[in-house]
Amino acid sequence: MNNREKSMDKIVAFCKGRGFVYSGSEIYGGLANTWDYGPLGVEIKNNVKKAWWKKFVQESPYNVGLDSAILMNREVWVASGHVVNFNDPLIDCKSCKMRHRADQLIEAYNSANGIVMKVDGLTNDQLTDYITEKGVTCSGCGKKDFTAIRKFNMMFKTHQGVTEDSQAEVYLRPETAQGIFVNF
Repeated sequence: MNNREKSMDKIVAFCKGRGFVYSGSEIYGGLANTWDYGPLGVEIKNNVKKAWWKKFVQESPYNVGLDSAILMNREVWVASGHVVNFNDPLIDCKSCKMRHRADQLIEAYNSANGIVMKVDGLTNDQLTDYITEKGVTCSGCGKKDFTAIRKFNMMFKTHQGVTEDSQAEVYLRPETAQGIFVNF
């Protein structure tokens, strides 16, 4: 561990110990990448937000504020292409259980072998064929024993209302820009 990592570990330990932040849901096993802010932590967070808002919104003649809903109608995401295209091609190594994005696995292979090729936009079948033909190996264990590629949709779907049918389907906004497009 280098000095920078040690310093960051000390800062995190200090902040957790003094109640600035807590790991989200910690007493029930936690939830990765989530934080709850304690009394001082929420004050710091709000001060940073206020300073950012003042600098980049209030003091800029080119920016205006907008706070759009975090849940949006499914049709917004159908129209933007997110429902169909906002996903990653995942593949697992059967030997070591390491999960990879298939496109990034190919990009790493190509980079290591001096191959210049556009991977973005390839279908799952094309990605599978390339991995098989080139003998791309797992970066974790070096084996070539992979599961079939499957789509991991990065949209958080939920239902609004008392029933869980397609009419009540809504999505948690995956990007803040979409609120701008539907309102301006």
